[in-house]
Amino acid sequence: MDESSIEKIKKAWAPNKIARPVKTELYLNIIEQIANLFSAGSFYYYIMNFETLKMEHVDDRIQAVLGLNPKDWSLDKVFDLVHPEDLKQMHRKEEKAVDFILNKIPTEDILKYKVVYVLRMRHTDGTYKTILQQSKAISLSDDGKVQQVLGIHTDVTYLNMPIDHKISFIGDNRPSFYAVSTDDDFEPEQMNFLDVFTPREKEILTHIARGKAFGEIASILNISPHTINTHKKNILRKTDCKNTTELIARCVRDGVI
Repeated sequence: MDESSIEKIKKAWAPNKIARPVKTELYLNIIEQIANLFSAGSFYYYIMNFETLKMEHVDDRIQAVLGLNPKDWSLDKVFDLVHPEDLKQMHRKEEKAVDFILNKIPTEDILKYKVVYVLRMRHTDGTYKTILQQSKAISLSDDGKVQQVLGIHTDVTYLNMPIDHKISFIGDNRPSFYAVSTDDDFEPEQMNFLDVFTPREKEILTHIARGKAFGEIASILNISPHTINTHKKNILRKTDCKNTTELIARCVRDGVI
């Protein structure tokens, strides 16, 4: 295991050291609903406590995504399964995430954001899956640090997404920051990528991401296949994407769908 990269990741978390933890409870029915909202394919979720760096809950669906028994999921296992190239860069993403959460937004907004990036993780059969990692603070300590995090790992291998080491911060009725560089001169700029699309285009994007054919989407939305195709052309033009696969990959990574 690459101990040097792991130490860099843990060092990135140091500013979030919790001085005054709070007593927390897990409301798994609510967490399940949140996780489902974030998913764009086969997924599992977990809850990690940053005070102890221990997993408090692991979803059984991890077996379908990574072939792993939930009992075997731990922080060390995460580090072991991340692709070696991605592990070496992971501390840069985590540094930017911690800096954004603790320094770039008000404490009262921390629970309103999710952090999104892409990495590769090894399945028990030895193959690597492309994972869309989304994480969201679900509780804060009394000293304003992130205590519990909900992590959602979605298998997006089928989208052939590039591993570009960028990171997005998606706000719930707050400014969002998409595909931000993790270079040292990091300074997030607000973008309104979601505002590019009409409500109908967002509906169509969501159905495309779920693997629906144009005929199915037309039937669901009660519009003609020709209209669906016109919307698709407009969406591709707006995003400067060459095809549907590239479009969905970008939209999933940037939190549009």
